[in-house]
Amino acid sequence: MGRSPRRCRHPAKQPVPETDVRQAESQGKRAVAPYQKAVCTSRPAEQVLGQFGVDRLSGIAVAERGAHYLLLRSARRFRYGADLAAGLGIAIVLGLLICAAITPLVLVGLPAALLPALPLLLDRRTDLALSAIEDEGTTRVTAHGQASPELSEYLDTYLASLPTPNGTGHATTEVSDAEVAQAG
Repeated sequence: MGRSPRRCRHPAKQPVPETDVRQAESQGKRAVAPYQKAVCTSRPAEQVLGQFGVDRLSGIAVAERGAHYLLLRSARRFRYGADLAAGLGIAIVLGLLICAAITPLVLVGLPAALLPALPLLLDRRTDLALSAIEDEGTTRVTAHGQASPELSEYLDTYLASLPTPNGTGHATTEVSDAEVAQAG
């Protein structure tokens, strides 16, 4: 049988294992844990994503923004992206081609033009996606990915503050059939 359009059944936030937190702190990294939570709300998707205050979180930035989602990542300390890597690769190729006028043996170094791409390939920053999809008068908001304790706490507070689809309080992680029948 089909599910009710107002039913949101997703696993709740998973706790951070104490050993993972201690291990990350000993290595000098920020502790992160898997995060997955979903709520249903009556607020439109564009408002849900527009009112999410990523500027209140230190070290977190919006990596990508779409019509129905935000992709949050740890902020970089410096700006090194694909455009800079491509520019450095082109400069290496041009330098080697100019040196090839002296001796063709220099062309053996052409694979060195791929070296500027290595930092981008090895980038292992954690990310979290926040999506908001409208479905028959309700909006299903889902957060999924890796989150630091500060981000987890902020997401819990933000998702709990969203109004419920029937307007009787705050959003919940699961709306039962009895609540749907009572609201109708």
